[in-house]
Amino acid sequence: MNKINRHIRRLLAGISAALLILSFPPFSMWPLAWIAFCPLFLAALDCPDAKSAANLGGFTGLLFYGISLHWLLKIFGPVALAFWCVFALWLALHITLLWKIWNNELLGNAVRLKRILFVAAAGLLWTGIEYFRCEIWWLECSWLALGYSQTPAASLFQTCGLLGIYGLSALIVSVNAALFLSLKERRAAPAISAVLFLSILSLWGGRRTHAFPAEQGRKISVALVQDESYNLDRLSALSLGEETKNADLLIWPEYSFPIQPGQDEIYLNLLRKKLKGSRSTAIIGAAVFHDEFKKNRMKNFAWIISPEGKLLGRYDKLHPIPYVEKRLQPGNRNLIPNPSPEPIPTPAGILGMQICYDLDFENGSRKMANLGAQIITVNNLDPVSWGKWQHFQHSNMSPARAVETGLWLVRSASSGYSQIIDPLGRIRSSMPMESSGVLTGTAYLLVAGTFYSKHGWVFAPLCCLLTLLALIACSGLFRVRD
Repeated sequence: MNKINRHIRRLLAGISAALLILSFPPFSMWPLAWIAFCPLFLAALDCPDAKSAANLGGFTGLLFYGISLHWLLKIFGPVALAFWCVFALWLALHITLLWKIWNNELLGNAVRLKRILFVAAAGLLWTGIEYFRCEIWWLECSWLALGYSQTPAASLFQTCGLLGIYGLSALIVSVNAALFLSLKERRAAPAISAVLFLSILSLWGGRRTHAFPAEQGRKISVALVQDESYNLDRLSALSLGEETKNADLLIWPEYSFPIQPGQDEIYLNLLRKKLKGSRSTAIIGAAVFHDEFKKNRMKNFAWIISPEGKLLGRYDKLHPIPYVEKRLQPGNRNLIPNPSPEPIPTPAGILGMQICYDLDFENGSRKMANLGAQIITVNNLDPVSWGKWQHFQHSNMSPARAVETGLWLVRSASSGYSQIIDPLGRIRSSMPMESSGVLTGTAYLLVAGTFYSKHGWVFAPLCCLLTLLALIACSGLFRVRD
């Protein structure tokens, strides 16, 4: 029997959306993520059928993503509504699968088994769906993956070193499911178990933050240029300041330096001339814009130039932003002298390079770490016109890659937030949005390697496979019941 009025159900779904919104930047009230799904679960699993449950999930998703990603209007205009709806559909799918499990008559009176299955399935299926929508399908976008809500929670965030950001997402949703069971059945045991597990995990994470040898590698000085002028003279002047020119590593933002097709050597010589006097290994974000009617119309890459002016390598961006960089040709694996995406040896260390959107995906930095990178470097473009929420949310994702790889990460962003992040995900230094200048600081070259980078990364793909099997099984259950 359904006990909750349909209007109350809709209110509960709205409360879940509000809690999710507050969990993420710019609010960053991260503890709310651990209870955010409870109202939605109470409402959706009380629904008389899967369709009603899916509608509630979609309603929560549309509110959550529509408000949190309202800045998409500045980029796509009214088409942003379509993107919000697509995001909402994934939440609707998750709720539909959970409704089917909750109402699965095949389990009969096996109440304890049903509870365990529900708590586990809640997290595993969420991760399978989240990993698919973030990393696999054609509209790849990892924005607001649930685990990113925990970036400020240093102890719990260390889970990323075990199972990555998606493992943390699974844990959050499973804890929500356990709390839901306590509320639904008025039993304290599920909630106590969840809190006890989180306490143990937090104690382990706290110990890791004190024991990890973040500063035992080779010390290097870094200079991160933050400027959106796209003016070579200004960027060069910023790079030749007294402290900046003596840094071991100098990084310019993405798209800093436009190049005409076929004139690479001419522009390289120009850069060498402009940066004369710098003692830094320079990573210069550059782009080639071809004729509009040619097949390969645009390239987005970074040159790595030694202090003596020698070209050490080039990294091409591997993940174009869907619909924003539709003219961009993804990275060419046949580049000489260093094929992307391999780390590049330099006087400043072995660099694991990423460009902007590449860092939003776990595989690039992980592969760089496994191939011997000693530090993750990032050229980034977040146009100031996209607004503060976009900048907050994007910079909030970077620490996960540091924890997953066990490496320092340095990020030069055009209008903010430029960051120096240690392997525990702690932001050691940053430059605020809309400011122009150079962020200088210290990083360390380390030997990469975490459980996640070696083994734990398979968790999310396995969850994706499990979700596919669950979809097949639940479709079969519908046919049996009909």
